[in-house]
Amino acid sequence: MSFDVFLQRFGGGKPAEVSREPVLAVLRTTKFRGPDDFGVYVVEFPDGQEVERSAEGLQGPGAFKDCSFEIHGMSPHLVRFMFEVAKAGDMVMLPAMEDFVPILSRPEQRKELPEDLAGNEPEPVGCDSPEELDLLLSGGYAGCRSVESRFCVRTVGSINAPEPTATAP
Repeated sequence: MSFDVFLQRFGGGKPAEVSREPVLAVLRTTKFRGPDDFGVYVVEFPDGQEVERSAEGLQGPGAFKDCSFEIHGMSPHLVRFMFEVAKAGDMVMLPAMEDFVPILSRPEQRKELPEDLAGNEPEPVGCDSPEELDLLLSGGYAGCRSVESRFCVRTVGSINAPEPTATAP
C-alpha cells in the first residue's frame, strides 16, 4: 500500500501542459532509474528512501500534464523533492488522503483551479516551503500507514495466528 500524491498543472480550470525542462532539471539533481515503458521513475534519496514517480510524457513526444508519487516511506529529502517538482512545474499537489485539501505551490494557482477544487472544503491551501508541505502531508501519510498496519495485523492474525482455545481450570 502506498500514500499517493498527485501533481497537476491547471490553466483556466482545466489540466494544462507542464514545461518539461524545469521538472527534468529537478529530477537530474537526484539518483534515479527510468523511465520504464509506462513513464515510471524510481528516485533514490541519500537517506535510503525511494519513491516511484509516474511522469508519463516527461521525456518524449507526448504531452506532460501531471505526475504522481507512490510513497512507501516519508523523508525530508522526498518532501523537498516533491516541493521542488511542484514549484518547477507550476503544479498543484493533490494528496490522496481522508482530509483532502489541494496544496498550491504558488498563490496564483487558485484562480486556475477547476471549480470543484476551487470550492473544496477545506479550501485550497498555499505552501511556501518543504517544511510546510511535510506538516500538510504528515497526517495523510500517518493515516495511510495506520490503515495499512490495521489491515496487515488483521490479515496476518486471521491467517497465521492459532485460534484461541478454551482451557479447563
